[in-house]
Amino acid sequence: MRVVEASTLVPGSILRKPVFNEHGKIIVNANIPLTEEIIKRIHKLTIPFVIVDDQLSELLKEKAMISDELRIEITQKIEDGFVKLINTDFSLRWLSSEKNSSRLKEMIKSLQNELWQQKDVLSLLIDVLRYDKDIFTHSLNVAMYSLGIGMKLNLNKTQLNLLGLGALLHDVGKIAIPKEILNKRDRLTEDEYDLIKQHTIAGYDLLRQIPSIQRVVSDCALQHHERIDGSGYPKGLFGEEMHLFAKIIGICDFFDAVTSNRVYRQAMLPCEGLTLLISGSAKLFDAKLISIFSCLLTIYPTGLHVKLNDGRCGIVSRQNDASSERPFVQIIEENGIKVSTPYEVNLDKEVKLEIIECTQIVKKIVY
Repeated sequence: MRVVEASTLVPGSILRKPVFNEHGKIIVNANIPLTEEIIKRIHKLTIPFVIVDDQLSELLKEKAMISDELRIEITQKIEDGFVKLINTDFSLRWLSSEKNSSRLKEMIKSLQNELWQQKDVLSLLIDVLRYDKDIFTHSLNVAMYSLGIGMKLNLNKTQLNLLGLGALLHDVGKIAIPKEILNKRDRLTEDEYDLIKQHTIAGYDLLRQIPSIQRVVSDCALQHHERIDGSGYPKGLFGEEMHLFAKIIGICDFFDAVTSNRVYRQAMLPCEGLTLLISGSAKLFDAKLISIFSCLLTIYPTGLHVKLNDGRCGIVSRQNDASSERPFVQIIEENGIKVSTPYEVNLDKEVKLEIIECTQIVKKIVY
């Protein structure tokens, strides 16, 4: 089994998965040799990628096939990822409420149970984890953020499961992109960037070939790089043309991407990532969803070194329930001189004080 561009199909190739139209109806069956007429039908539907069994995939089976033992091991890693989501100290201020924390933990368990009942979906996640651990970790992070927004929107359990599944699988199309391009340190060429953008279409096509996956999950893969002003890809959709879940995932995908270390750049701080999001909220992202998202975030994580507008420096000592932008700060320096006895200020009470600079993270909060 391998993913190939539809333009490379030749008579005799065999589809591993059927091809569906936009209404979920099978228009090309799996497990039959392709004819020129069928290939023309696929081209007419402008489907760029398909999953096939052919002579080359036969040659690859010895290398690609994984043992039952390895599959169990990788499955366990996926399960461990969900356990980590449940047990780790998330960087969501909203989770400081025990009620909210319990709801999200319950939702993650529900999503995990849903996955374990869908072997095709679990197999896709295994493929993603085998292909690139960072893509898998990023997908878990995006799912957690997305569920937080979805719960604030009072989505029901079925909707939350679909949103979580869409977030987990939003980048599955990247397994069709060469690793050397995905992880390139230097600036991408125009052709390389165009190829990376194809992961949205590749993901959509992969997911549409799995009957158990609902259309909205496929749409999340297709639309998560669309922007409300029509400047996104692959279709240049405008606001109302995008699915709500894709809008949510697009915000969470962007935030996690810029606040995570990459081979080609250092991670931004949460406050920097949120500022970048807000700066594009009117044009690129849904402002209401960003407002909800910002209420969930710990913008200045505990342990962050900060400088105030009056010249004092300190360390974020604890979060402020009233405002994530106004935490408590333990002052350790005044006018460049270390204080003999550190003391705490509450920025929510000191209205004239502002954080103007973040210098380093003593304790990095991960999830």
